[in-house]
Amino acid sequence: MSISLWDLHEIDGLPITGRFYDEVIPTTESLNRKDHKGVSYIPHICRYLFLAYHKILRDSKGKSGVRMTAWIKYWYRGPFRYKKSSRKIVRKKSQKPKEDSDPSGIIAAALKHTEEEEGVFEDLGIADEDLDRSYLAAFLACWLCKFAFPKDDVTLIRPGVFKVASRMAHGVSFSLAVPVLASIYKGLNDISSADDPGNCTTILPFHYVSTDFLVL
Repeated sequence: MSISLWDLHEIDGLPITGRFYDEVIPTTESLNRKDHKGVSYIPHICRYLFLAYHKILRDSKGKSGVRMTAWIKYWYRGPFRYKKSSRKIVRKKSQKPKEDSDPSGIIAAALKHTEEEEGVFEDLGIADEDLDRSYLAAFLACWLCKFAFPKDDVTLIRPGVFKVASRMAHGVSFSLAVPVLASIYKGLNDISSADDPGNCTTILPFHYVSTDFLVL
């Protein structure tokens, strides 16, 4: 029994059809290109992602790359809903823990941005009509790097995902199931062919593997 495209589509919700997924850093010329109707090939909100990346990197004091924690803190400036997990303590397994950090599962209605949260939009000069899509694109960029296509250092944001994230925020569908499945099998092959599989450091989206096999 193995994971198939159907599993990634039906169980994990990844689209099979859509545009070809490719990570690339567009040139300034490509960012400004428009079709015969005057519509940009790459949504202009992509520029906000690069501008945010530049600002964070500039303030990171010589660090080589933007950490996801810094990316999240820059884009989200409101209070965190869920508290940090408590420190590990020694207790009997029969004892019920005093508290836990599991979310309730209830998704509350969307709230209006506070003045502090809107600071990021002012900092980047984002127009009112682009607020929601820019915020969504920033989230999708983080999701692509961390959960869909983890590579190398999974704590870093990759600028190569900005083009896809901005187009996804505009409703463009990408065939994510195919490259995710390829990533899974490449990683599993690296582990199986390693001299010491237990210490193999290859990176792949293990959460899709565990989810699919739990359902199957």
